[in-house]
Amino acid sequence: MLRVVSPSHLVNILTLKRGFSYFAPVTSGDYEHFYRYTSGRWIHDEPKQLALRYCRFNVNGLKHVAASAGNARNVTRMVKLAEGAYNKVFLISLDNSKDIIARIKTPHAGPPHLVTASEVATIQFVRSLGIPTPAILDWSSQAEQNPAEAEYIIMEKAAGVELSKVWPNLSETQKNQVILKWVVLEKSLMIPLSGGYGSLYHRADLGPVPVRDLYVNGVREPDLVIGPSIDRRFWTGERLNMELDRGPWDSPLAYHLAVANNARLWIEKYAVRPAEFGLFDPPEHIQYPHLHLSLLDQFIAVAPFLVPQDLQLTKPTLWLHDVHLNNIFVSEECLSGGDVVITSVIDWQHISILPLYLQADIPVLFRYSDGKLLPAGDSEHFLRLPDNYDTLDDEDQVRVKDDIEQTNRFLIYKRLCAHLNPEFYGALNLPTRELIFYPVKFVNNTWHNNFMLLREVLGRIYHHWEAVFGQHIACPIRISEQEAKTWREEALQWQKVQDARVGLDRLIGVADQDGWVSNDEYEGAVARNVQVMKAYVDMVMDGQSGDSVARTWPYRPS
Repeated sequence: MLRVVSPSHLVNILTLKRGFSYFAPVTSGDYEHFYRYTSGRWIHDEPKQLALRYCRFNVNGLKHVAASAGNARNVTRMVKLAEGAYNKVFLISLDNSKDIIARIKTPHAGPPHLVTASEVATIQFVRSLGIPTPAILDWSSQAEQNPAEAEYIIMEKAAGVELSKVWPNLSETQKNQVILKWVVLEKSLMIPLSGGYGSLYHRADLGPVPVRDLYVNGVREPDLVIGPSIDRRFWTGERLNMELDRGPWDSPLAYHLAVANNARLWIEKYAVRPAEFGLFDPPEHIQYPHLHLSLLDQFIAVAPFLVPQDLQLTKPTLWLHDVHLNNIFVSEECLSGGDVVITSVIDWQHISILPLYLQADIPVLFRYSDGKLLPAGDSEHFLRLPDNYDTLDDEDQVRVKDDIEQTNRFLIYKRLCAHLNPEFYGALNLPTRELIFYPVKFVNNTWHNNFMLLREVLGRIYHHWEAVFGQHIACPIRISEQEAKTWREEALQWQKVQDARVGLDRLIGVADQDGWVSNDEYEGAVARNVQVMKAYVDMVMDGQSGDSVARTWPYRPS
């Protein structure tokens, strides 16, 4: 029996058993701005992107649920606060002076019940660890069984102010305090877990699907279990409706093999060689399905050896990877006194329990993206302004300062991890990390992006085999020196292509490779896209027809 609504609201739902007609007399146009994505535009394939984010629901039904969850009689105001690929977030004001949050899943989020149920269980678990996260007031993972006619989570409004709104005005000392407080918070997630790998759920919320018992500090959790992973890699695109191995898994090797075999199933069913290749597409000579299947076979052959023998490195670990300025809230009152207190951390969607060595990575917020204007130096020492700083123009001075700040932030994070979270730092700083972390990361998506990256790292594994795995174990794959050399060169060339794509996106003004721009920037981005494409045709095609470029350009003009 699935628990699809919180028990405290069972009576409310039963009173609506005669149907939701009470909430129905609303024409669709009244709340179309709630259903549609309105926070930006796409300069390419916009109808598809809008469809992925379109979500119709019963607004009056959601208001009723929210009022009940907030111990109020009525909703006085409801506004769309934010929206992204996976959620619509509404700020709801109640007649008892409370403000609460309602989150509605978009079709792009993945399987509605599993996504919702796992997020609820994850939030409630991390709150039990003392991590400041808004409390859940009510939720439902079955659209057909609630007045809102959609999956929803009703929760407290996050305390504090978004870090993004105050970050530019923080002192260097305060920014360093943010890093310190974040590392302390991450340390809370290092609680000893065991039982397997997958995503968290309440036991009562999963029907006839495989589950594994969760143990915390060696004690079996009566309510929580490890179930199928809700990680996006298992549900994106066609994978949503495929029969795949999504766990839970009893070992890191089982996880390795699941990712590879799932990739194999996708390639066998959906990989089709393009009729034409664009400027930023993978090279023609690698886009044959049989080459990708052969590469997956090589990964599967070495997969058992990518699992560390140190049990500390394979311990099940729950980790938050989507760490950015909009997901962290801080106390404004404490900031005014010079202190930093993290008051809320949000967005615990699509979280999985994985081996520590696969979770250990630098958060995006503290990651350094290799600035181009800084002189080469020791990456383990803090940077200062270069001697030629005064000779740089204003734009380059800003970029140099940003690069220095990012680099030093990265180093501070690593040093604090080493001091305060040594177990995590040990996995992050593992000498063989690149050889055991990146193959598992790349193997999921060789067809669109990662073929050359996976192939190159497999070449490095082969040629460092004895140093890493010992002379007494024979390497299960064979790669010649010439092959490895060619693979390195092609991987570097592919990285240049990717860098050029990033440069193109900056030039046009889009925020990601789907072509998203703000509403205000849409017309300008469309014009720049056409201008850049025409300039490329004039420069490269040498008078030839640019039709093929127009057909394969990343952002094809409509």
